[in-house]
Amino acid sequence: MPVLSSIGRGAATAFRKPRLLLVLYLTNLAFALLIAWPFYALARADLGHSLLGRNLQTLDFVWLGELVYRYQSMAPAVAPWLLGSLLVYALLSVFLSGGTIGRLLDPEGRTTARSFFSDCGRYCGPFFRLFLAALPFYLLALGAVPAALSALLKPLDENARTAWTPFGLSLGRTILALLALSIVHMVFDYARIRIVTEDEPRALRALGAALVFLGRRFFRGWTLYLLIALGFLAATGLAAALAGWFPEEGLFFVGAAAAGMQLYILFRLWTRMVFYAAQADYYRSVHP
Repeated sequence: MPVLSSIGRGAATAFRKPRLLLVLYLTNLAFALLIAWPFYALARADLGHSLLGRNLQTLDFVWLGELVYRYQSMAPAVAPWLLGSLLVYALLSVFLSGGTIGRLLDPEGRTTARSFFSDCGRYCGPFFRLFLAALPFYLLALGAVPAALSALLKPLDENARTAWTPFGLSLGRTILALLALSIVHMVFDYARIRIVTEDEPRALRALGAALVFLGRRFFRGWTLYLLIALGFLAATGLAAALAGWFPEEGLFFVGAAAAGMQLYILFRLWTRMVFYAAQADYYRSVHP
């Protein structure tokens, strides 16, 4: 089956690019540390020289809840920082996607910091224009689709005789909104791949070519996307189940939780690489 073959070759390509994964991880880690530093400095200034700070040896969720309650009055001041950080991260993701796809689609070239960031800069302009073009579609998928489904299913919700009916309708709306979001994401992924493979600087032309490409192969392309997404969700669920076996207190739990989170971030970045590599392989199988 071409879809499964493309997923297998995409995973193999991602495995052959450990340096690319390392560059992505270190870049994301540096950004996360930059964002978290003000909050760390605040907690250290408040607790670093206190008796509580010296005696705190376990991960106490009650204490963490009290700390959040204590600083909740700072939410209005912190909100702009967090929103700005999300915007900067979105722009950083657009920038890094150029280097990611560029290195994945160059099987013979080595991944170095120079080659990676060179591809980031090379494709930054077209990818940013695609990002702007994608925003209305993301808003439709996350806002208009759930609103339309809510209005359509409102009679069933109002006439429900058990609590399971509203729960099922809510779950159905969420799943359909996520499916709509996956379609938008898939279409723009193929537009990015088109820009790199065809050296096409015009974002809208690449988007039109991606729509034409998927017109006859929509369900095969969507199946490829959903299979990778389901594999990621299954692995996430397995990791969450394994994490439940660890004791929820003590330094061992803190260390295991920190290490597990870093492994999960690596796995998430690797899955993103598989998405790009598998879709690029499928695209090239049709347009060699």
